[in-house]
Amino acid sequence: MSIQVVVDSCVAYKWFYKEDETGLKEAEELLRSHLEGTRIISAPTILPVEIANTLLHSQLPLEQTNEILDLLESARLLLYYTGTGQLQRTSQLARKHRVAIYDALFLALAEELRCPLITADRKAFAGIDTPVEIRLL
Repeated sequence: MSIQVVVDSCVAYKWFYKEDETGLKEAEELLRSHLEGTRIISAPTILPVEIANTLLHSQLPLEQTNEILDLLESARLLLYYTGTGQLQRTSQLARKHRVAIYDALFLALAEELRCPLITADRKAFAGIDTPVEIRLL
């Protein structure tokens, strides 16, 4: 049986851009276990967009950016579409916890799936009181 988790873009970014990243070992272990089938990594469909945006601002050559995006796609993460109902819940969470809507998307998905949210975004998620577990890398 596979264990399902939601990871945010901060964790996924560590899989590809490894310079001086804290929590790198844990992030790599998450991906390895997903690729081996012992864990299911889930995320909202915004995750690849956020990774692409971060790569754009990292000044990597376009060829390297495209390679990373291909690797992300080949990982076959379980991506969930965000509909109007989810956006309404996401808006509630964003207001309640004073986080950006795109950060709240990951929390809303973790709540919906009833599984842990794994994040490296301490600024957004440290100290949030929620019914799902938030693991900080």
